[in-house]
Amino acid sequence: MLKVTAILHGSATGELVEALRRVGVLDIVADEHELPAPLDESVGRRIRELDELVADAQFTASFLGRFHEVDAPFSAFISEKFHVPEEDYYALGADEAFDVLYRECETIADRLASIERQRERLRSLIEALRPWESLRLQIGSWHGTEHVSLVTGTVPASEGEALRARLREAVDEVSVEELGPVGDRQAWVVMVHRDRGDEVRALLNLVEFTEVTFPELSDYPAEEMGRAAEESERLAAEQERLLARAHALEAEHYRHVVVLAERLAAERDALQVRERFGATERAVVVTGWVAEKRTAALEASVEPMAHVVDLTFSEPAADDEPPVELDNPAILRPFEMLTDLYGLPRYREVDPTPLLAGFFWVFFGMALGDVGYGLVLGAVAWLIKHRLDVAPGVKRFMDLLMYGGVSAALFGVLTGSYFAIDPAHLPEVLQSLIVLDPMNDIMIALGLSIALGVVHIVFGISVGAWGKIRAKDWDGAVSGELSTLWLLTAVAVVGAAAAGLMPGEVVMPALLGGLVLTFALKGRAYAAPHRVAGTPAWQRALAWAWLALLFAWVAALALGGPAGPVGYAALALAVLGLAVFPPVRATVLAVLLGLYETYGMTGLISDFLSYTRLTALGLASVLVGQVMNMLGAMVAPMTIGPLPLGWLFAVAILVVGHGVNVAINLLGAFVHPTRLQFVEFFSKFYQGGGRAYAPFKPTTRSVVLHPAPRGQEGGAPS
Repeated sequence: MLKVTAILHGSATGELVEALRRVGVLDIVADEHELPAPLDESVGRRIRELDELVADAQFTASFLGRFHEVDAPFSAFISEKFHVPEEDYYALGADEAFDVLYRECETIADRLASIERQRERLRSLIEALRPWESLRLQIGSWHGTEHVSLVTGTVPASEGEALRARLREAVDEVSVEELGPVGDRQAWVVMVHRDRGDEVRALLNLVEFTEVTFPELSDYPAEEMGRAAEESERLAAEQERLLARAHALEAEHYRHVVVLAERLAAERDALQVRERFGATERAVVVTGWVAEKRTAALEASVEPMAHVVDLTFSEPAADDEPPVELDNPAILRPFEMLTDLYGLPRYREVDPTPLLAGFFWVFFGMALGDVGYGLVLGAVAWLIKHRLDVAPGVKRFMDLLMYGGVSAALFGVLTGSYFAIDPAHLPEVLQSLIVLDPMNDIMIALGLSIALGVVHIVFGISVGAWGKIRAKDWDGAVSGELSTLWLLTAVAVVGAAAAGLMPGEVVMPALLGGLVLTFALKGRAYAAPHRVAGTPAWQRALAWAWLALLFAWVAALALGGPAGPVGYAALALAVLGLAVFPPVRATVLAVLLGLYETYGMTGLISDFLSYTRLTALGLASVLVGQVMNMLGAMVAPMTIGPLPLGWLFAVAILVVGHGVNVAINLLGAFVHPTRLQFVEFFSKFYQGGGRAYAPFKPTTRSVVLHPAPRGQEGGAPS
């Protein structure tokens, strides 16, 4: 990355912004000089206008989108794209026709919402009146007469008889009319002499009586229901007309409005980006970052303004944090999405993409491990990439899956897995290619997984050591990664000797030498004598002497020398030093601290064992596939009457079963190798946290810009 500083006359600000937006290579950052931004009242007013226009366009697009149907394949999962020539895109603007469209859409939307509310109210009213439909008494008269009190409401249906009896026992002058049911309740009309009305109401309230009134209605319930139904039908007809008009507007304007909304948002962004500029009375300063390979394009874009723009490039300073753009060969670019998932590297940090690519490819193949599954996965990924109009990120993911399909097919050949068919039923030529049958040699398969994990983790530790050495952090490299590698090497020597690959005499020197030297390196014992300030040189010499005695004692133990006298001398000096000599004390404590740090390395064992999941996933894929094959073989001979249709069910079982198996194991084959990269590998050397290189350019979501007239929606571009 190169740091870019552009100084220009204030009158050329708009022209420069347009040039930068079209070339799309400058990542603009805030002015480091803290100068005020070149935003006058006219710019602020235009930004506010654009905010309103963007909101209007987005509302219109959203409203018309409710009536838009996409006929492209898999449209439920893939967002529609609109391919637009750049010239047409930049020529778009919110004109009077758009304002008319927006007002009409707003009117239709408001009226449709109002109609829906009214129809819902009418539906509720009809349902509420339904139990009273047979009552031939106008609702306006439900309040009673001068001498008769009339009460309408509902009571629990289960308590109707008991309540009727209690009313008649308490009040002679009472009449109850039972109407239709309301769920588990019953509609009642209770008439009583007005003098006894309060007494009747009190009795009704004892059984959860709910009074029902319709204060806004006056006619008979049946007539009111009829009027409500007629009004609902009228509203429905109006709703249909409005929906037809909305569909017509969608067919004519939807594509244009979606593109316009993104164009207006881009114009607003082009004004808001000025908030990052700095300005004096006449000059404007623009600061940003550009990828070195794109400097020529940036210079060419501002060449027409060379008389008013001074463009300078400089290398990043030590305290700068430039943005990051991954730049790998084409074959590795699909793996960049794994780095993106974890987090981009810092500018001066190593890009882990080339380091993880090979391991992830192998891990994916081990986890899926079937020729048929790999070929199916690769074919589906290829079709999605080349036959569907998907975003660039999806295409890159499909490339990654195609790589994974190839890896799975290769591992399937080596393990003899072809849609989980029993290897014994394969042609001899395919059987001859089998290197390992995990089903019969599971311990060997698990051992290979662990060995691969050891290689993966050791490689990560080595990369971490190289990074610290490159940063001249020798102390961190020695006490951290290099000491770990030393101990792992010692353990490997002991293991090789135990397996008969090396002489047995090397076991003790490797084991003791590896452990003690690791203790000293982990605890930074080599620096301990100098940590205590103000001590005489002879005391520091004693500390070094104790270290020499310690290593001499270990060598004597390993090689059969005079370990006793040397050990006693080292112990005596350690005790004396702990009590009297600070440099010796610091050195002894450093070795003990290294012992504790080395004990913490036992976590590497669980790290190595976590790679057995690769074999487990591969076995699960094969076992489930074999179950599907067995089920298919069981139903294939079945007949339905005289028709031998079992093979149809067998095909269905095989297609669905293997399809589900591929989908499930695809998830595992992606997630678990990714976890091994992030948790076991990256933790050894990688920090991340870099900022992505984000050049200033039109940000589009549904619109795809093309330099020449070309476009289509919903399919792969021609």
